[in-house]
Amino acid sequence: MHEQLAGYISGPVNAEDLAVAPGGQWVLTSGMTGPTAPLGHLYAVRVEDGASSEIFPYGASYALDTERFAAQPDLDPFRFRPQGIDVTVQRDGRTELYVVSHGAAESVEVFEVDLDEPRPTLRWLGGVALPGTAVGNDVAAVGDGFIVSTTGDPDGLRSISVEDAMAGRDTGGVLEWSPGAGWTTLPGTSMNTATGVAISSDGDWIYIGGWNSRCIRKVQRGTPDPISTTVEVGMMVDNLTWAASGHLLAAGTYGTSMQEFLASHFGPSPRLGFPSRVLRVDPDTLATETLVDYGPDTFGAATTALQVGREIWVGTARDQGLARFRFPAPNRAFGPQS
Repeated sequence: MHEQLAGYISGPVNAEDLAVAPGGQWVLTSGMTGPTAPLGHLYAVRVEDGASSEIFPYGASYALDTERFAAQPDLDPFRFRPQGIDVTVQRDGRTELYVVSHGAAESVEVFEVDLDEPRPTLRWLGGVALPGTAVGNDVAAVGDGFIVSTTGDPDGLRSISVEDAMAGRDTGGVLEWSPGAGWTTLPGTSMNTATGVAISSDGDWIYIGGWNSRCIRKVQRGTPDPISTTVEVGMMVDNLTWAASGHLLAAGTYGTSMQEFLASHFGPSPRLGFPSRVLRVDPDTLATETLVDYGPDTFGAATTALQVGREIWVGTARDQGLARFRFPAPNRAFGPQS
Protein backbone atom coordinates (compact mmCIF):
# COMPACT_ATOMS: atom_id res chain seq x y z
CA MET A 1 0.00 0.00 0.00
CA HIS A 2 1.16 3.53 -0.74
CA GLU A 3 2.60 5.02 2.45
CA GLN A 4 0.52 8.22 2.16
CA LEU A 5 -2.75 6.56 1.21
CA ALA A 6 -5.43 7.33 3.82
CA GLY A 7 -8.22 5.48 2.02
CA TYR A 8 -10.78 5.73 -0.75
CA ILE A 9 -14.19 7.35 -1.16
CA SER A 10 -16.78 5.41 -3.10
CA GLY A 11 -19.65 6.88 -5.09
CA PRO A 12 -18.46 9.29 -7.78
CA VAL A 13 -17.65 7.69 -11.13
CA ASN A 14 -14.96 9.28 -13.31
CA ALA A 15 -14.57 12.29 -11.00
CA GLU A 16 -12.34 14.28 -13.36
CA ASP A 17 -12.39 17.49 -11.27
CA LEU A 18 -13.12 18.49 -7.67
CA ALA A 19 -14.02 21.72 -5.87
CA VAL A 20 -14.69 22.56 -2.20
CA ALA A 21 -18.06 24.20 -1.57
CA PRO A 22 -18.15 27.27 0.72
CA GLY A 23 -18.01 26.26 4.36
CA GLY A 24 -15.79 23.27 3.65
CA GLN A 25 -18.42 20.65 4.49
CA TRP A 26 -18.88 19.35 0.94
CA VAL A 27 -16.66 18.55 -2.04
CA LEU A 28 -18.37 18.74 -5.43
CA THR A 29 -17.17 16.55 -8.28
CA SER A 30 -17.80 16.13 -11.97
CA GLY A 31 -18.57 12.67 -13.31
CA MET A 32 -17.42 12.12 -16.87
CA THR A 33 -19.04 9.68 -19.25
CA GLY A 34 -17.10 6.49 -19.93
CA PRO A 35 -17.36 2.72 -20.45
CA THR A 36 -19.41 2.25 -17.26
CA ALA A 37 -21.04 5.70 -17.25
CA PRO A 38 -23.15 6.41 -20.35
CA LEU A 39 -24.56 9.55 -18.68
CA GLY A 40 -22.68 12.40 -17.06
CA HIS A 41 -23.27 13.25 -13.41
CA LEU A 42 -22.37 15.74 -10.69
CA TYR A 43 -21.77 14.54 -7.14
CA ALA A 44 -21.42 15.96 -3.63
CA VAL A 45 -19.18 14.23 -1.06
CA ARG A 46 -19.61 15.04 2.63
CA VAL A 47 -16.16 15.75 4.08
CA GLU A 48 -17.08 14.52 7.56
CA ASP A 49 -17.67 10.91 6.59
CA GLY A 50 -17.11 10.59 2.82
CA ALA A 51 -20.79 9.94 2.08
CA SER A 52 -21.50 10.63 -1.61
CA SER A 53 -24.71 11.83 -3.25
CA GLU A 54 -25.62 12.41 -6.88
CA ILE A 55 -26.83 16.01 -7.30
CA PHE A 56 -27.27 16.09 -11.09
CA PRO A 57 -29.39 15.08 -12.77
CA TYR A 58 -31.04 13.70 -9.61
CA GLY A 59 -32.80 16.42 -7.59
CA ALA A 60 -31.85 19.34 -9.83
CA SER A 61 -34.27 22.08 -10.85
CA TYR A 62 -34.24 24.52 -13.77
CA ALA A 63 -34.73 28.31 -13.84
CA LEU A 64 -33.09 30.05 -16.80
CA ASP A 65 -31.61 33.43 -15.87
CA THR A 66 -32.70 35.37 -18.95
CA GLU A 67 -30.93 38.59 -17.89
CA ARG A 68 -27.58 36.83 -17.86
CA PHE A 69 -27.86 34.08 -20.44
CA ALA A 70 -29.34 33.82 -23.93
CA ALA A 71 -32.69 32.11 -24.44
CA GLN A 72 -32.18 28.35 -24.61
CA PRO A 73 -33.89 25.05 -23.79
CA ASP A 74 -33.35 23.44 -20.41
CA LEU A 75 -30.16 21.43 -20.03
CA ASP A 76 -30.73 17.91 -21.32
CA PRO A 77 -29.31 15.38 -18.80
CA PHE A 78 -29.02 12.79 -21.59
CA ARG A 79 -26.60 15.10 -23.43
CA PHE A 80 -24.57 16.31 -20.45
CA ARG A 81 -20.88 15.37 -20.42
CA PRO A 82 -19.10 17.24 -17.59
CA GLN A 83 -15.38 17.74 -17.19
CA GLY A 84 -13.71 20.70 -15.41
CA ILE A 85 -15.59 22.52 -12.62
CA ASP A 86 -15.25 25.49 -10.29
CA VAL A 87 -17.27 26.94 -7.40
CA THR A 88 -17.62 30.61 -6.51
CA VAL A 89 -19.61 32.86 -4.18
CA GLN A 90 -21.27 35.80 -5.92
CA ARG A 91 -21.50 39.30 -4.44
CA ASP A 92 -25.07 38.68 -3.33
CA GLY A 93 -23.97 35.60 -1.36
CA ARG A 94 -25.22 32.94 -3.79
CA THR A 95 -22.99 29.95 -4.47
CA GLU A 96 -22.53 29.03 -8.13
CA LEU A 97 -21.01 25.99 -9.82
CA TYR A 98 -19.48 26.27 -13.31
CA VAL A 99 -19.14 23.07 -15.37
CA VAL A 100 -17.44 22.48 -18.72
CA SER A 101 -19.73 20.20 -20.74
CA HIS A 102 -19.22 18.34 -24.03
CA GLY A 103 -22.90 17.77 -24.63
CA ALA A 104 -25.21 18.96 -27.38
CA ALA A 105 -22.68 21.77 -27.81
CA GLU A 106 -19.36 22.66 -26.22
CA SER A 107 -20.44 24.84 -23.31
CA VAL A 108 -20.05 26.01 -19.76
CA GLU A 109 -23.15 25.25 -17.71
CA VAL A 110 -23.95 27.36 -14.64
CA PHE A 111 -25.79 26.12 -11.54
CA GLU A 112 -26.85 27.78 -8.32
CA VAL A 113 -25.91 25.60 -5.33
CA ASP A 114 -28.17 25.39 -2.28
CA LEU A 115 -26.13 24.32 0.73
CA ASP A 116 -28.93 24.69 3.29
CA GLU A 117 -30.46 21.29 2.58
CA PRO A 118 -29.26 17.98 4.13
CA ARG A 119 -27.26 17.58 0.94
CA PRO A 120 -26.46 20.21 -1.72
CA THR A 121 -29.03 20.74 -4.45
CA LEU A 122 -28.55 22.39 -7.84
CA ARG A 123 -30.64 24.77 -9.89
CA TRP A 124 -29.55 25.19 -13.49
CA LEU A 125 -29.36 28.87 -14.47
CA GLY A 126 -28.14 28.64 -18.07
CA GLY A 127 -25.28 27.73 -20.34
CA VAL A 128 -22.84 29.53 -22.62
CA ALA A 129 -21.77 27.85 -25.86
CA LEU A 130 -18.05 28.11 -26.64
CA PRO A 131 -17.23 30.04 -29.83
CA GLY A 132 -15.96 28.60 -33.12
CA THR A 133 -14.37 25.17 -32.85
CA ALA A 134 -13.21 25.68 -29.25
CA VAL A 135 -13.48 22.65 -26.94
CA GLY A 136 -13.32 23.34 -23.21
CA ASN A 137 -11.30 21.53 -20.55
CA ASP A 138 -11.17 23.40 -17.23
CA VAL A 139 -12.96 26.49 -15.92
CA ALA A 140 -12.27 29.11 -13.25
CA ALA A 141 -14.69 31.74 -11.95
CA VAL A 142 -13.90 35.44 -12.28
CA GLY A 143 -16.44 38.12 -11.35
CA ASP A 144 -19.83 37.16 -12.75
CA GLY A 145 -18.13 35.23 -15.57
CA PHE A 146 -15.35 32.71 -16.04
CA ILE A 147 -12.22 31.72 -17.94
CA VAL A 148 -11.93 28.42 -19.83
CA SER A 149 -8.91 26.50 -21.11
CA THR A 150 -9.59 25.33 -24.64
CA THR A 151 -8.42 23.43 -27.68
CA GLY A 152 -9.55 24.72 -31.07
CA ASP A 153 -10.06 28.02 -32.85
CA PRO A 154 -12.57 30.44 -31.27
CA ASP A 155 -12.97 32.16 -34.66
CA GLY A 156 -13.88 28.87 -36.31
CA LEU A 157 -11.45 29.45 -39.19
CA ARG A 158 -9.36 26.31 -38.73
CA SER A 159 -9.58 22.88 -37.20
CA ILE A 160 -7.11 21.48 -34.68
CA SER A 161 -6.15 17.83 -35.00
CA VAL A 162 -4.73 15.29 -32.57
CA GLU A 163 -1.70 15.20 -34.85
CA ASP A 164 -1.20 18.95 -34.28
CA ALA A 165 -1.26 18.36 -30.55
CA MET A 166 1.17 15.42 -30.65
CA ALA A 167 3.52 17.48 -32.83
CA GLY A 168 3.70 20.14 -30.10
CA ARG A 169 1.93 22.90 -32.04
CA ASP A 170 -0.21 25.51 -30.32
CA THR A 171 -3.71 24.09 -30.15
CA GLY A 172 -5.70 26.75 -28.29
CA GLY A 173 -5.49 28.82 -25.13
CA VAL A 174 -7.69 30.53 -22.56
CA LEU A 175 -10.97 32.34 -23.30
CA GLU A 176 -12.86 34.63 -20.95
CA TRP A 177 -16.62 35.18 -20.84
CA SER A 178 -18.70 37.79 -19.06
CA PRO A 179 -22.37 38.71 -19.50
CA GLY A 180 -21.47 42.18 -20.77
CA ALA A 181 -18.50 41.49 -23.03
CA GLY A 182 -19.18 37.95 -24.21
CA TRP A 183 -16.13 35.94 -25.30
CA THR A 184 -12.58 37.31 -25.35
CA THR A 185 -9.35 35.52 -26.27
CA LEU A 186 -6.73 36.24 -23.61
CA PRO A 187 -3.35 37.23 -25.05
CA GLY A 188 -0.30 35.21 -24.07
CA THR A 189 -2.28 32.04 -23.37
CA SER A 190 -1.90 30.23 -26.70
CA MET A 191 -0.04 26.97 -26.12
CA ASN A 192 0.05 23.23 -26.83
CA THR A 193 -2.83 21.38 -25.12
CA ALA A 194 -3.93 23.84 -22.44
CA THR A 195 -5.74 21.84 -19.75
CA GLY A 196 -5.98 23.12 -16.17
CA VAL A 197 -6.70 26.79 -15.52
CA ALA A 198 -6.78 28.92 -12.38
CA ILE A 199 -6.82 32.62 -11.59
CA SER A 200 -5.22 34.56 -8.72
CA SER A 201 -7.47 36.00 -6.03
CA ASP A 202 -6.79 39.54 -7.27
CA GLY A 203 -7.62 38.54 -10.86
CA ASP A 204 -4.26 39.71 -12.18
CA TRP A 205 -2.68 36.37 -13.11
CA ILE A 206 -3.82 33.28 -14.98
CA TYR A 207 -2.21 29.87 -14.48
CA ILE A 208 -2.43 27.20 -17.18
CA GLY A 209 -1.51 23.54 -17.13
CA GLY A 210 0.06 22.19 -20.32
CA TRP A 211 -0.88 18.57 -20.91
CA ASN A 212 1.16 17.20 -23.81
CA SER A 213 3.51 20.17 -23.37
CA ARG A 214 4.16 19.10 -19.74
CA CYS A 215 4.40 22.60 -18.37
CA ILE A 216 2.78 25.28 -16.23
CA ARG A 217 2.41 28.83 -17.51
CA LYS A 218 1.70 32.05 -15.63
CA VAL A 219 0.22 34.89 -17.70
CA GLN A 220 -0.64 38.45 -16.74
CA ARG A 221 -4.34 39.23 -17.26
CA GLY A 222 -5.85 42.48 -18.48
CA THR A 223 -3.10 43.75 -20.78
CA PRO A 224 -2.56 43.35 -24.56
CA ASP A 225 1.15 42.55 -24.10
CA PRO A 226 1.22 40.36 -20.97
CA ILE A 227 4.18 39.17 -18.95
CA SER A 228 4.36 35.38 -18.95
CA THR A 229 6.51 32.64 -17.46
CA THR A 230 6.55 28.97 -18.44
CA VAL A 231 8.26 26.12 -16.58
CA GLU A 232 8.59 22.48 -17.61
CA VAL A 233 7.44 20.06 -14.92
CA GLY A 234 7.96 16.59 -16.42
CA MET A 235 4.35 15.43 -16.24
CA MET A 236 1.17 15.83 -18.26
CA VAL A 237 -0.49 18.55 -16.19
CA ASP A 238 -4.26 18.35 -15.94
CA ASN A 239 -6.42 20.40 -13.56
CA LEU A 240 -5.19 23.10 -11.17
CA THR A 241 -6.69 23.98 -7.78
CA TRP A 242 -5.88 26.43 -5.00
CA ALA A 243 -4.76 25.19 -1.59
CA ALA A 244 -5.28 26.89 1.77
CA SER A 245 -1.65 28.04 1.88
CA GLY A 246 -2.07 30.08 -1.30
CA HIS A 247 -0.14 27.58 -3.42
CA LEU A 248 -1.51 25.73 -6.43
CA LEU A 249 -1.94 21.99 -6.65
CA ALA A 250 -1.29 20.45 -10.06
CA ALA A 251 -2.22 16.84 -10.83
CA GLY A 252 -1.17 14.76 -13.79
CA THR A 253 0.46 11.65 -15.19
CA TYR A 254 3.96 10.76 -16.38
CA GLY A 255 5.73 7.83 -17.96
CA THR A 256 3.40 7.75 -20.94
CA SER A 257 2.83 9.51 -24.25
CA MET A 258 -0.20 11.42 -25.45
CA GLN A 259 -0.85 8.71 -28.02
CA GLU A 260 -0.75 5.90 -25.45
CA PHE A 261 -2.88 7.86 -22.98
CA LEU A 262 -5.62 8.64 -25.51
CA ALA A 263 -5.68 5.07 -26.80
CA SER A 264 -6.32 3.85 -23.24
CA HIS A 265 -8.74 6.64 -22.37
CA PHE A 266 -10.96 5.90 -25.35
CA GLY A 267 -10.62 2.14 -24.93
CA PRO A 268 -13.09 -0.22 -23.24
CA SER A 269 -11.53 -0.34 -19.77
CA PRO A 270 -13.41 1.51 -16.98
CA ARG A 271 -10.09 2.21 -15.27
CA LEU A 272 -7.14 4.13 -16.67
CA GLY A 273 -3.93 3.69 -14.69
CA PHE A 274 -0.65 5.52 -15.25
CA PRO A 275 1.98 6.77 -12.79
CA SER A 276 0.70 10.03 -11.35
CA ARG A 277 1.89 12.97 -9.29
CA VAL A 278 0.52 15.89 -7.33
CA LEU A 279 2.73 18.97 -7.33
CA ARG A 280 2.80 21.96 -5.04
CA VAL A 281 3.35 25.09 -7.17
CA ASP A 282 4.59 28.44 -5.89
CA PRO A 283 2.31 31.00 -7.59
CA ASP A 284 5.07 33.62 -7.71
CA THR A 285 8.03 31.62 -8.99
CA LEU A 286 6.30 28.47 -10.33
CA ALA A 287 8.78 26.39 -8.34
CA THR A 288 7.35 22.91 -7.74
CA GLU A 289 7.57 20.21 -5.10
CA THR A 290 6.18 16.68 -5.36
CA LEU A 291 3.59 15.97 -2.65
CA VAL A 292 2.20 12.65 -3.88
CA ASP A 293 3.63 10.14 -6.36
CA TYR A 294 1.76 6.88 -6.94
CA GLY A 295 1.71 3.99 -9.38
CA PRO A 296 -1.13 2.68 -11.55
CA ASP A 297 -2.04 -0.03 -9.02
CA THR A 298 -2.99 2.55 -6.38
CA PHE A 299 -5.61 4.55 -8.28
CA GLY A 300 -6.59 5.79 -11.73
CA ALA A 301 -4.53 8.37 -13.59
CA ALA A 302 -4.68 11.64 -11.63
CA THR A 303 -6.59 14.49 -13.24
CA THR A 304 -7.14 16.72 -10.20
CA ALA A 305 -5.97 17.16 -6.61
CA LEU A 306 -7.70 19.12 -3.86
CA GLN A 307 -6.68 20.00 -0.33
CA VAL A 308 -9.38 18.82 2.06
CA GLY A 309 -8.34 19.55 5.62
CA ARG A 310 -5.14 17.64 6.30
CA GLU A 311 -5.50 15.44 3.20
CA ILE A 312 -5.11 15.63 -0.56
CA TRP A 313 -8.06 14.17 -2.43
CA VAL A 314 -7.35 12.96 -5.97
CA GLY A 315 -9.85 12.49 -8.79
CA THR A 316 -9.55 10.74 -12.13
CA ALA A 317 -11.36 10.60 -15.46
CA ARG A 318 -11.45 6.78 -15.43
CA ASP A 319 -12.01 4.98 -12.14
CA GLN A 320 -14.48 4.54 -9.31
CA GLY A 321 -14.42 7.00 -6.42
CA LEU A 322 -11.66 9.23 -5.07
CA ALA A 323 -8.31 8.53 -3.43
CA ARG A 324 -7.30 10.24 -0.18
CA PHE A 325 -3.63 10.88 0.55
CA ARG A 326 -1.96 12.29 3.63
CA PHE A 327 0.39 15.22 3.26
CA PRO A 328 4.11 14.39 3.26
CA ALA A 329 6.08 14.12 6.50
CA PRO A 330 5.94 17.24 8.74
CA ASN A 331 9.32 18.56 7.64
CA ARG A 332 7.93 18.79 4.10
CA ALA A 333 4.35 19.66 4.96
CA PHE A 334 2.67 22.49 3.16
CA GLY A 335 -0.40 24.37 4.24
CA PRO A 336 -2.17 24.09 7.59
CA GLN A 337 -1.88 20.67 9.24
CA SER A 338 -4.62 21.02 11.82
